Amino acid sequence: MSYDNRKQAKLADIDTQDVHIPIVAYINKGIQRFIEFFAWLNVALILLILISVVLRYAFHRNALLLWWPLVPMEELQWHFYAIPIMLGLAYAVTNDTHIRIDIVRMHMSKRLQYIVEILGILLLLMPCVVILFNFGIDFVVYAYTLGEGSESSMGLPHRWIVKSVIPLTMLLIMIASVARLIQEVVLLLYPYEIVSEDEISRKKIKREWLGGDLFRPQLRIPKRKLRFKGHAR
Repeated sequence: MSYDNRKQAKLADIDTQDVHIPIVAYINKGIQRFIEFFAWLNVALILLILISVVLRYAFHRNALLLWWPLVPMEELQWHFYAIPIMLGLAYAVTNDTHIRIDIVRMHMSKRLQYIVEILGILLLLMPCVVILFNFGIDFVVYAYTLGEGSESSMGLPHRWIVKSVIPLTMLLIMIASVARLIQEVVLLLYPYEIVSEDEISRKKIKREWLGGDLFRPQLRIPKRKLRFKGHAR
């Protein structure tokens, strides 16, 4: 099969994880790296819990060094717990690991699956995220305006800081949802291109196929998984 006359075909049993779309990959990677930075809070959380337990039960102390009470440390623990949990919601969108019930969807054709995914993002996910984002902003502004802090006199002040994670998470989910929407639209509209083994090894093919425009789908799956299934369109 020559390069100029290679066939256009859809792939049977293809997974969206097997298709690389540059613009989608850039967006998702940026979100993932941002969230992975905050994942280190889990390490700090473990250390805080260990210190709190040792001081409270091993040394029978209710105060830390310099008589700093343990209340701020305990509140900091749930702050460090809440932040990775909230940001993890956006992370799960980038790699499509949210729980799904695919009893009906799994019996649909690939084209219909893409259409259902697009409608779900536009009609369900995006409106919900926008509403939560707006409520989250009001939530943070209200806490900041009132100078909301801990109910304990020895607790942490500036409660608005941890509450700001809510609109931040919704913003990241919106961006990740746009990337997901781009992916589904591209997979719906673009035909998959099948080339022979010897063509894949040519630098000419590799440059055009793996270095194309930002919205061009790139197949990155073993050749043994490919098989023709009629024409693409």
